[in-house]
Amino acid sequence: MKKSTGGVRMSSAIEQKKLIVDEIADKFKASKSTVVVDYRGLTVAEVTELRKQLRDAGIEFKVYKNSMARRAAEASELSGLNEAL
Repeated sequence: MKKSTGGVRMSSAIEQKKLIVDEIADKFKASKSTVVVDYRGLTVAEVTELRKQLRDAGIEFKVYKNSMARRAAEASELSGLNEAL
C-alpha cells in the first residue's frame, strides 16, 4: 500500500491518467492531422458554436490537460508538438 492520501485511490488515479495518455496517443497515431487550439478568451457561447461547427464537419474537438498531451505526444514520437502546448 502506498503512503498517501487515498492509498488505493492514488493508484487508481494514476492508472486513469495513464489510460487517458494512451487514448490521446492513439488519437495522435490514427489522425491525419492534429490542431492545437488556444481557446482562452472565447465566450462560452463562442466555444459552444465552435464545437457545433466542428461536430457538423465530422471533426472531433477534445480538451486535454497539457501535461497529458505532452506525454502522449512523446509516446507517439511527436515531441515537436510540445512547443505548442
